[in-house]
Amino acid sequence: MSLVPVILVMAALLSGSGLSHARPCAAPGPGALSGDFDGDGRPDRVWMQPAGSTLGSRVRAYDPWRGQVRAVERGRPALVVAWGRPVVAGGPCALIQNPGFFSTPIWDADPPPLAVLPHGAPEAQAFAGPQTRRWRGDGILLGTEAGVDILLYWDGRRFRIAYSSEQP
Repeated sequence: MSLVPVILVMAALLSGSGLSHARPCAAPGPGALSGDFDGDGRPDRVWMQPAGSTLGSRVRAYDPWRGQVRAVERGRPALVVAWGRPVVAGGPCALIQNPGFFSTPIWDADPPPLAVLPHGAPEAQAFAGPQTRRWRGDGILLGTEAGVDILLYWDGRRFRIAYSSEQP
């Protein structure tokens, strides 16, 4: 495996271009959840920024399904993870956006299908294995139409996705 994609993502995250410095971090949305997502011992928050929200003109988002940092797609929902300390990898929060995943009808629900999964919880064993060997802190469970949650977790450098062995 080439290190070039990893280095490019790291450079984007460290330069702050993959993280938001603007409005999305200022105030948590309704239904914000708390957890220690980066494993630093300080509480962080996560919430959905609804479609059509103003996110700023130069805000970047990370897509953990594709491993890409790119401009926020205006008019699309985004997941906001606000860090409990001033700077984590260059900014006060991270935006997660994937046009396919967050466009399914389940994400129009109020509240959105988000849950916090503590790293040491018995339910976390469903995600144990090589895919989560670098998992730090608490995880974020993302609901799906099929009823099988997907784990979004921080590995110390970027967010990653893990799938459980559960079948729909």
